Amino acid sequence: MKAERILIIDDHALIVEGYKNVLLRDNKQYNIDTAFSCEEGYRQLEFAKDEGIFYDIICLDMNLPAYDEMNIFSGEDLGLLARKWFPQTRLVVLTMYNDNYRLFNIMKSLEPESFLLKRDITPQEFATAIQKCVRGDIYYSSTINAMLRSTISSDFVLDKTDRSILYYLSKGIQTKELTEYIPLSLAGIEKRKRVMKEIFDIKGGDLVLIDFAKKHGFL
Repeated sequence: MKAERILIIDDHALIVEGYKNVLLRDNKQYNIDTAFSCEEGYRQLEFAKDEGIFYDIICLDMNLPAYDEMNIFSGEDLGLLARKWFPQTRLVVLTMYNDNYRLFNIMKSLEPESFLLKRDITPQEFATAIQKCVRGDIYYSSTINAMLRSTISSDFVLDKTDRSILYYLSKGIQTKELTEYIPLSLAGIEKRKRVMKEIFDIKGGDLVLIDFAKKHGFL
């Protein structure tokens, strides 16, 4: 039987060790690599792509230290990269976010094979989620299933450009300077900001938008 190759990306070393212990307790054949930031995750994925290494499963936390140099600001950006480079890899998303706006955005952008809220899962549930992914099944935790049954029906998704605008604004970059960081015209950036405010039903300047983004897990 082929050993499943798994990459775990999470910025908490103890959590990573916990995941590894749970998996290796049930299946000694798992081949597990780890990374602890967007930069380490990017470099691990790039190395795997260049060397022809295939990950059967990538377990990915959403809230990771950014890698500004490559415009990788979150686990979501890493997930999009993994989807591009390894379309056959099964993606397991793990997050502390519990805001429906944020969870819905992650679901729509990444379409993970497994989606787990850290506060929901037990070691056994994590092991079950991985086992189901190995078999090609889908597994969502209880809160994710409840979110999917909720009243959120908008197809609006903040893409990487939207999240980049929010990220740079949160770092104190003025809107007029964003064209130096984002390949859009000033008019295009202003339009995206306006659409985000309309979708989230907020009024005010950049500080209001940044505050909303932080409260709902987009920053």
